[in-house]
Amino acid sequence: MKRSDGGQSQTATDLLVAQVAVPLPISTTFSYGIPEPLLSKAVPGVRVTVPFRNTEITGYLVGTGESESSTEGPKKLKSILAILDDQPVLSSAMLQLTKWVGEYYGSSWGEAIENALPRWVKYGKKTEKYIEKAKQRTAAPVHPPQDYTLSPEQGKAFGIIENRLAAKHSKPLLIYGVTGSGKSELYIRAIRESLKRNRAAICLVPEIALSEQLRRFFSGHFGENLEILHSKMTDGERFLTWKRIEMGTCNVVLGPRSAVFAPIPNLGLIIMDEEHEGSYKQETAPRYHAREVAAWRAQHEGALFLMGTATPSLESMALAEQGKIDRVDLTERIDQKAMPKVEVIDLKRYEGDKRPSLLFTPPLMREIGTNLKNGEGTMLLLNRRGFSTSIRCPKCAKVEECKLCQVSLTFHQEKNLLLCHYCNSQKKVPSVCGECKAPMLRFMGFGTEKVESEIARFFPSARIARMDADTTRRKDSHEKILEKFREQKIDILIGTQMIAKGFDFPHVTLVGVVLADVGLRLPDFRSSERTFQLLTQFAGRAGRGIKPGRVMIQTWMPEHPSIRFAKEHDFLNFYAHEKRCREEFHYPPYRSLVNIIIRSHDEKKAYLFAREIRDSLRKEFSVHEPRTTGHEARSVERGACPEIEIIGPAPLPFYKLRGHFRWHVMLKIPKDLLLSPQIHSLLMGLKKPSAVAFQLDVDPLNIL
Repeated sequence: MKRSDGGQSQTATDLLVAQVAVPLPISTTFSYGIPEPLLSKAVPGVRVTVPFRNTEITGYLVGTGESESSTEGPKKLKSILAILDDQPVLSSAMLQLTKWVGEYYGSSWGEAIENALPRWVKYGKKTEKYIEKAKQRTAAPVHPPQDYTLSPEQGKAFGIIENRLAAKHSKPLLIYGVTGSGKSELYIRAIRESLKRNRAAICLVPEIALSEQLRRFFSGHFGENLEILHSKMTDGERFLTWKRIEMGTCNVVLGPRSAVFAPIPNLGLIIMDEEHEGSYKQETAPRYHAREVAAWRAQHEGALFLMGTATPSLESMALAEQGKIDRVDLTERIDQKAMPKVEVIDLKRYEGDKRPSLLFTPPLMREIGTNLKNGEGTMLLLNRRGFSTSIRCPKCAKVEECKLCQVSLTFHQEKNLLLCHYCNSQKKVPSVCGECKAPMLRFMGFGTEKVESEIARFFPSARIARMDADTTRRKDSHEKILEKFREQKIDILIGTQMIAKGFDFPHVTLVGVVLADVGLRLPDFRSSERTFQLLTQFAGRAGRGIKPGRVMIQTWMPEHPSIRFAKEHDFLNFYAHEKRCREEFHYPPYRSLVNIIIRSHDEKKAYLFAREIRDSLRKEFSVHEPRTTGHEARSVERGACPEIEIIGPAPLPFYKLRGHFRWHVMLKIPKDLLLSPQIHSLLMGLKKPSAVAFQLDVDPLNIL
């Protein structure tokens, strides 16, 4: 649907009309007249200033056409006030990609465009000197390491990749390879093959820290052809990189999820390393998943989409089973190195024992001591930062909570403060309980900071570093920590999930999971999958050099399927177990989910609007109200859309967050139906109460 909006108007008879996308949550584009002096610059992809309601706004010209005649006479259109660019900031391919992103993920086209552009492009920063600099090639030398002979499995996989690159149009390819099986070498050779065919490549990684590690690996092969693109860069650095990519000065791009929008011409290959990672999903509008965006872009630009992981997402495995993507397996490590031996330590066996450390069991303590004695590297994982997870009154049992979020505050020893990990509010540690005024408070639980403190207490001569969200806020902090560990200037690296994936440290022979149960306790249907992936990936950091690796997993739930199958490095049986549960309850990969989150400072307003959304959706799709007696509470009476289920409204697990009360309504939709544009249009048409906001999340990964 197209609309007209804004200030000065003109009669549109035989007039060229521009369609403008504005970066607001609106489901339409808007029609504007193009004044004669601006006709030569009015091409799709330029930024324009237009009158909009009672103000002026920068939008994006996405198309032009002749004005439409009407039986009521010529239409009155507002006119574009200014065209801000001499050349388009978006190519036709990127316009089509952002249009699809907006439609699929239920945002406006303008929001999708803004998401794809660096800040300096959006806001028109004066950039002449940067553009001149972008034209200059750097003198980065290329010193490619000597190629080793591919294993038979690698050779087979690379042969398939070569054929796919030659074909131009082909199905996506999933490389399911155990940790240490040589997937990165296949990426290098695939990129080389693409460059030989004069086509460019994008390589996506889930973490900024991993982009730095791969940069070291890639730069020797591609030199000045390589550019890194990520959010920790300054605006100037990001713009310079973006212009070099757009101008074709480089033709290999490496970075996290936003690099999928790199304006690279003549694209021939998109690689997604660790395709299962949740960080590929953006949690702000448009809430895109880089995997789906990469697949669409590759298909429409004739490029090969190559994914690699040791623990594929259930969605990708299901697509492979259905024949929609192809799968190649790498079942052995390079040089036939053994997979690390995994020992699961049942914490219940030590419950009530008097032991030196409550965080570490005697077996794990012994192995850490052995590694220090032998000069070998150790990595310790706890996917929870901070010193203590909560502070509780021993008398009335009240836990200190964030007033804005209703979640427990975490004690951080370095700052001697209680912090909220959701809204970042801070509070001094109270001397008495706020409820009963009891004078003593007790610290409960622990995080990575506590692990670091405990290790330092028992191994005072050890060189220790911690890598989590608190220690990596500054630019380049990831790489500085990893570089010291790589050079063996650190004996023990402690961290959250950010140390668990992709890293290759040949001197690491021991990895320990301090508490494997952290993610399993979350009220989310993906918690088992995430825990299995995390444990398997982290286990894969051990034994990548000459010496064999050992893995020790401490847990209260040793019989949980995620832990049992991770112990055996058995993804295929885990997948078989997990997909049965997903199918029974109509979760992905057997249904698509659309989650609508409603929030407000006013609890009642949030709930009532959530109900209105639920009722409107039922009417739109003719889905009747579910029966709610006994065990039929989850069943849905079928209407004109028999396969659609509408659930809710229900409070989200973190009900109060950043001062807002949060409800959600969820739809379970057959995989072959794309309803997000229809749902988005319906939501935009509702009269929203003041002080209430909602968000549309298509294919959500996080339902907390």
